[in-house]
Amino acid sequence: MLKDILPLKIYTALTLKSSMMEINEVRLRVGKPISVLCNTKQYFLGEQGLCNNPNQAIFATRDMLTDIVFKASDFSIYSINEQLKQGFITVKGGVRIGVCGTVVKDEKIKTINEFSSLCIRLPHLIKNASLPIFNHVVNNGKLNNVLIIAPPGGGKTTMLRDIVYQLSYHGYPFNIFIADERGEITAGVDGFNLGNFYDSLCFLSKSESILLGLRGMSPDIIVTDELGAREDFYALKCAINSGVKVIATVHASSIDELKNKSEFAELLEEKCFDRFVVLSKENGVGTIEGVYKDNLTKIYGGSL
Repeated sequence: MLKDILPLKIYTALTLKSSMMEINEVRLRVGKPISVLCNTKQYFLGEQGLCNNPNQAIFATRDMLTDIVFKASDFSIYSINEQLKQGFITVKGGVRIGVCGTVVKDEKIKTINEFSSLCIRLPHLIKNASLPIFNHVVNNGKLNNVLIIAPPGGGKTTMLRDIVYQLSYHGYPFNIFIADERGEITAGVDGFNLGNFYDSLCFLSKSESILLGLRGMSPDIIVTDELGAREDFYALKCAINSGVKVIATVHASSIDELKNKSEFAELLEEKCFDRFVVLSKENGVGTIEGVYKDNLTKIYGGSL
């Protein structure tokens, strides 16, 4: 998909010395050298590939950014304006483009134009990424409510995808509903093959999507990414109180950081989650730092 939206010069440079499977994100800032996060390390992008010298890098222009957004919208900015108003675009294949620029608004945001920065995040389907912790998701046929904790770019969504895939691969016929607010988990209708037993709603708020899924799809499991808004927690509690299991993610670097998030106080107090999986980038994206029980005692990984 990147080949369809990036200028040929940039796409060619990206593929000279690196594989797309190694690249996590590409950042373009007007008047600044293009930067690339590759295997959790930051580089600049030169005409001969990744480099460490900003003076050898390709510099982004406003025309370059405008062209990328135009192509990402399939040549119709209007068609993606609802996403654009939220500060991102998700294109085929689950590639998410974060957008900065000039906000046009009256009482509400109408659009973003005069683009100044783009953050292009590449999703990766890594089979078996969840195997080390899979028996903490489901054990002897019993599902747990699981919260995956990691810093930005720590592998939360990759882990989430593989859990969905592994449930199907191992023959568990659970009906899985994916509330895919930004289209990143499934990569849309023609995106990742995550098995035979999932349904998804894309580009709808997590809270609305979860409640629609509960009413319409009779799921055994609800899967969603990056909890944050108060409405998300209300919807999750509705699901859990209905007997539906939940597998979700949140931005945090540790259990202690999670405990300091006021939004999670009630969920932690009521022990809504049976297992907490903590990831980091310590030894590469998706490093499993530990698995914790509902009382936040460690049961897997590191020093117990």
